[in-house]
Amino acid sequence: MEDSPSSLSSQSAQQHDTRISSPLNRRSKRGRYTPVACNECKKRKLKCIPTGDDNCQRCIAGGIACVFGSRPQPQATKTARLANMKMHVLADASSHHHVRALTDEMAQLRQQVTDLAESVRELRENAEISRPQNTSCVAAAFATSPSNVGSRDNAPKHPHFIGPTRPAYGLVVAERSLTRMGIQAPDSAKSTSLSSSRADSPLAGEAMEDDGSPATDAEFWASCTPDEVARLLAVFEEEVESVYPFVDTIELASRADQILRRIRNPDAADNQAHDRQQAPLSSLDVDMVKLAVATAVAVEAHGKTALSASIAESVEDRLSRISRSQVELKGIQLLTMLSIYHFHCDDELLAWRTIGVAAREALEMGLHRRRSLFDNFRDAHSRRDAMRVFWCVYVLDRRWSFGTSLSFALADRDIDPALPEPDADLAYLRCMISYARLCSKIWDAIPPFGSPSPAIPTEDVHALDLSTQVWLDSIPAHLQIRHPRMLGATGSNMSQPRVLHRLRALLYLRGNYTRISIYQHYLLSPASIQANLSSARLVVDIARDTVQVLVHLNATTDVYSRQQNAFNYFLLSAFAVMTLAVCHAPHHFAKTCRESLLQAIELVKGFSRHSVASRRLWNSIRELLPRLKSLQMQSSEGPQADSMLHATGNHIAAGSETRREASADMDAPMGLGQFHDDGGMQLSLIPEMTEFSSDLLDLFDTLGQGQNFGDSFGADFYDPSGGFEMQSDGLGISRRFLQGLM
Repeated sequence: MEDSPSSLSSQSAQQHDTRISSPLNRRSKRGRYTPVACNECKKRKLKCIPTGDDNCQRCIAGGIACVFGSRPQPQATKTARLANMKMHVLADASSHHHVRALTDEMAQLRQQVTDLAESVRELRENAEISRPQNTSCVAAAFATSPSNVGSRDNAPKHPHFIGPTRPAYGLVVAERSLTRMGIQAPDSAKSTSLSSSRADSPLAGEAMEDDGSPATDAEFWASCTPDEVARLLAVFEEEVESVYPFVDTIELASRADQILRRIRNPDAADNQAHDRQQAPLSSLDVDMVKLAVATAVAVEAHGKTALSASIAESVEDRLSRISRSQVELKGIQLLTMLSIYHFHCDDELLAWRTIGVAAREALEMGLHRRRSLFDNFRDAHSRRDAMRVFWCVYVLDRRWSFGTSLSFALADRDIDPALPEPDADLAYLRCMISYARLCSKIWDAIPPFGSPSPAIPTEDVHALDLSTQVWLDSIPAHLQIRHPRMLGATGSNMSQPRVLHRLRALLYLRGNYTRISIYQHYLLSPASIQANLSSARLVVDIARDTVQVLVHLNATTDVYSRQQNAFNYFLLSAFAVMTLAVCHAPHHFAKTCRESLLQAIELVKGFSRHSVASRRLWNSIRELLPRLKSLQMQSSEGPQADSMLHATGNHIAAGSETRREASADMDAPMGLGQFHDDGGMQLSLIPEMTEFSSDLLDLFDTLGQGQNFGDSFGADFYDPSGGFEMQSDGLGISRRFLQGLM
């Protein structure tokens, strides 16, 4: 018997209820078929099987009307979906392009605002500089200017440490030797206080004499002509750029007329280049001209003047700010020029500080790495200029560090070995780069502070001397010196071009100075001289050769007189070596060094009347004279004085009286640049060379008899640290060096 449709439906419902009630068969969620089920199957929650004619099998079997609800829209085809995605991408690209255009427009607006702010700043600064031209009391305004008062009153003190690379080092050792011998410095407390008070005066140490020339930069620029600017730039080119080609003064000289108009009237419209091929004239270009002119004025005056100081200060105040938003090549060029200006004004410590800032800005710009150099300077011309600037900064960093015995700002290990060097046409600069690397080796070879011995190891001495000889041999033939020994007659150098003669002399003297730095530690004590007599004789011979070259240079050209700061450096180092040798081993070196020492003093005699730097050198040397005369007196007092000399630390009463009598006709030691209250220079600053030469000849005659005052010292008497820490009551001669001696 067949089941009726109603009974089948009832059985199916019971089976479904049983399946739902079972926990094992309970579904966690509705199946995916429900969206296409008919209303009856949805109500019963049964599986709906459509037949294709808008009915399902279950409704047909049960005789129930089968009704389907609204069916979901069919999914878009793959092609439609891709088309839709493409439309969205195109819309996004259009939107991105629009945003990018807005960003570029904003960047342009920012740049325009920055340029406008820079122009306003330049106009404001130039207006401040040129404002004194419209006043009726220019001189009074300059005299009361805080910047000028500060620059003179706050002159930097030299470091309280005299390291072995400073020329003063040898003289300090000699002075300590004389002190240990019982030959004390003369009692000059009164004169020292007088010296200190006058040294602190605004005119101390500066050759600021009223010669009728303009006293301020405003007065100078108001009366200056383009021809005068071009002439002073030519002086800078000959004295500075020929050695350190980091700036093109020829191009600046060609725009002298335009630069003068810019200085006199910063608001004028004629501040752009007349030639479209020329770059617009910036405030940095004007500052370069100002510093070049200030340096030329100082060179011609043999030292700082009121005019050179005024011109330099108009640039220095804003140049020395370290909070500038960006670093650029012209800023490094300006710092380098300022450093050289300080050197020619006998402010070597300021020169060292300034070149240190320039070196750090060069590192910030990546000038020390080949890749960053090529990335930041795309064209060959700008890359050449950047390369020259970096190597000039590198060489000057080594020069000023050796002169002050203070550390380098540029470390050799940080410089890319593949960094290009200047072209072959800059032969002198290439020689100086090699020389600077040699200086780094010598610096590393000097025993560090606290070492048990100040001596450089023998193997290092030989290696460094060999490197120096190799460097001297590598100098191109056209830069090799024509030595006086080979020339004979004093006037035979007249055929040499002046600049070439100076470059040849500088390279040769640097080689001598390098060898002196390597060997001078053998002269630090009598015991060291006795143990290394051949090396001691070698360094003394090098010092005597240096004096001979300097004497010949001064006799044949005006090169020495034009740059006394540079050449006094070599003269003092040679003088210190010979003084050490005479003090520690007079029986070996008194007669040998006699003529060379007198020649060196004659050089100082000629320059001290017109140059502040040479007067400082003279005052430092003359400080030794009373003590050397006392050494002569003690040597003639017989065995009693001889025995007392061996008792270190004790003063000799009779010897003290003799020293006072011997120095009674000498003026008390004084600082450099001392002036009377009325501004006149003291006549006592001019050396009495006749008396000095006579005393020195008597001294050499006495020392040449073979008496040695240094036998009581051991090698351990001398400071093994390689330098001297100066106390507040330190040695008189050392104090003179710390007041500005190179």
